[in-house]
Amino acid sequence: MNDIFTKIATHTQTYAQDLYDFASELIKVESCSGNERGVAELVTQKMQQLGFDDVTVDAMGNVRGSVGKGETLICADGHMDVVGAGDESQWSRSPFSGDQDDKHIYGRGASDMKAAIASMVYAGKVVQDLQLTDSITFMVCATVQEEPCEGLAWEYLIEKEGLNPDFVIIAEPSDDLISLAQKGRMELKVSVSGKSAHASAPHMGNNAIYAMAAIVSELEQLNDNLEIEDKELGKGSLVVSDITSNAPSRSSVADFCEIFIDRRLTWGESPQYALEQIQQLPSVIAAQATVTLHTFEEPSYTGLVPEKECTFPAWKIEKDHVVTRSTVEAYEKLFNKAPTLTTWPFSTNGVAIMGKHNIPVIGYGPGVLAACHVPDEYVEKEQVLKAAMMYAAMCLTYATNKQ
Repeated sequence: MNDIFTKIATHTQTYAQDLYDFASELIKVESCSGNERGVAELVTQKMQQLGFDDVTVDAMGNVRGSVGKGETLICADGHMDVVGAGDESQWSRSPFSGDQDDKHIYGRGASDMKAAIASMVYAGKVVQDLQLTDSITFMVCATVQEEPCEGLAWEYLIEKEGLNPDFVIIAEPSDDLISLAQKGRMELKVSVSGKSAHASAPHMGNNAIYAMAAIVSELEQLNDNLEIEDKELGKGSLVVSDITSNAPSRSSVADFCEIFIDRRLTWGESPQYALEQIQQLPSVIAAQATVTLHTFEEPSYTGLVPEKECTFPAWKIEKDHVVTRSTVEAYEKLFNKAPTLTTWPFSTNGVAIMGKHNIPVIGYGPGVLAACHVPDEYVEKEQVLKAAMMYAAMCLTYATNKQ
């Protein structure tokens, strides 16, 4: 291992227990989307205690802390919000215990993605301690509301705060692999109006549920027959994720029915293309159904109310891109082996950063998908430590390769 990379690994290891303890501290604070204030305060305090050059909290509640004063800006992104604990009887320990053993840290957000935030913060400390390069600024971005509306925080950072990094590390769980792409996503509503009647005389009404049943059947067929396929990301997908109906009473014909659709977009599928696919279904036309995009309008913990149309474009970064080459080099020089390149099946804040604004992103973070959004969520300590090493080393390799 090259001497400087040996130094990065060795120095990061001196912070290992502090890093694990900080991850546990973050996990202990419940922070479902819209309630991230407690975690934001902890992240702010920790970066100030560690001597970051600048720490700010914006009007949306995103926390940014930076080290270095170079013109090249490298950001690492981790969202502070988590999904709910669900049925706590399914957990073998408290969802917010932050418990540790020799190999793991446990609790909601361990993999998705509070341990990653801890790795990002301590990577900043390593970059500062070792004065790795005077040509870069490394910025930790702890963001809000990713779980219900990925990309929302970064649209705010880019469009309102003027943030324009050279590239962004997405620290979502990657199981020690490097992610180069993800599918896009959109949320749609299909609404059908019918005519109510007494349930004893259904022929006098027009049952919106029956009309919607035909639509749901055709949507299932559409999912099975999507045509566009990308060699890395494969095909898109479509899932009916929620359904509601309305009738004057349980003894009446339903006069309204609505479904929500989660549509995953592969490379080459635009939101307009996916929207028109549904609008043109025979059952949608026959029912005179309306098909619209869902709008996200839930306030952040600061009270800021967004208005975001729920379309989230796919992104991919090429294998020969300087960001990819720098990430691969950092991994090889730290761990003396070649990394595995992959793609993510889930969606991330990269939809805004690269998907919308064409700022390069690459994915590497501690944790595994199988541990996310489930009881007994956990993360491996080894991956948490390796992530901190990687983020620090990537600053060095990118600064060198960019020249």
